[in-house]
Amino acid sequence: MVRFVSLLLVTLCSLPSLLAADVGTAEGTLTINGKAIKLTHVYATVGPADRGEKIYRVLLSDVAISDKDLALFPDSVIKQINDGKLHAIRLTLLNDKSLDAADIFNASDSPTIKEQNKLEMKTFNDKTIAGRLHLPSVYNDGITKFNYDVRFSAPLRNEEDLKQ
Repeated sequence: MVRFVSLLLVTLCSLPSLLAADVGTAEGTLTINGKAIKLTHVYATVGPADRGEKIYRVLLSDVAISDKDLALFPDSVIKQINDGKLHAIRLTLLNDKSLDAADIFNASDSPTIKEQNKLEMKTFNDKTIAGRLHLPSVYNDGITKFNYDVRFSAPLRNEEDLKQ
C-alpha cells in the first residue's frame, strides 16, 4: 500500500510538468504607438486551404484564448479587441514554411503587414512551430506605429479539433 501511494504521489507531482509540455511559450513585445505590450501566449494551428494545400496559423497574444475562441478568431473575441483587452499578432504561414502575412489585432488599428516582417523559423514540422518574428524598424501605416519582436514555440493543432 505504501508503495502504491508513493507511486501515485510521484505521478501526480509530475503531471503538471507533463501538461506544461503541450503549452506554447511566447516571449516578446508588440509595441503600439510607443506602448509595449507583452505577448505571453501562442497557439499554432493547421487547416485546409484552397486546392488542398494546408494553411498554418500562429497566434501570439497578451491573454489566454480558449479553444472555442481560437477556432473562430478574430470574430469570437472582437469585443475584447475593440475594448483594448486583447492584443494579438496572427501569422499566416504557407506550405513552403514562408510567411504570407502578419495581421495585427488592436483596438485602434488592425493592419496586415507583409514584406517588412522578418521570420526566423527554428522548428516547423507536424508537431511544433517555433521561431522568432520581428520588424527591423517601426511600421507606420499612417494611423498607428507598430513594432514587435517575439520568440515563440507552440504545439501544432488541427483547426477541426478546436471546433469539437
